[in-house]
Amino acid sequence: MQPVNYKKLYIMCGLAFSGKSTLARKIAEYTKSNLIAFDTLWIEKDKEKPVPKNAEGWRYIRDAAQTGILTALRDGSSVIYDDNNPRKEHREELRNIAKKAGVELIIIYLDTPLDTIRTRENNNKVKAERHSVEPKNFEKVLADFERPTADENAMVFTPEMDVDSFLKKLER
Repeated sequence: MQPVNYKKLYIMCGLAFSGKSTLARKIAEYTKSNLIAFDTLWIEKDKEKPVPKNAEGWRYIRDAAQTGILTALRDGSSVIYDDNNPRKEHREELRNIAKKAGVELIIIYLDTPLDTIRTRENNNKVKAERHSVEPKNFEKVLADFERPTADENAMVFTPEMDVDSFLKKLER
């Protein structure tokens, strides 16, 4: 497989436990892109100074992510941003960053059925392979979630899809 050879901003979009982080890591490896993950940033910033677990904290981390994304794009790297990006306005903020950097934006929407997500969430309670998501936060994102619209031109990934075939589509 040949990696993509020009700068892009890939943004992940989907609910917790939809498979965003797993797919984001594979895209980063395939495209040789920087991976900026909301959850990782939260942990890093929280070590420096406690980040409030509320809308103010979320905005602080989103701002830090956007600064990192713009810097990496301007330095010549493609970037995968791993976060829920649940609302169109969040994705539009990232579209504006891509415009500032003069790069293409690709939204990757993980369309994972809610029952699959709940099964993964329950399995994680036993295996603890990743951090848990507080139920109130999950429900808030679920209630606020706006599927990408046709004008956003998102690439859709479902659990049944072959990852390698999907990665090849990124070259187009």
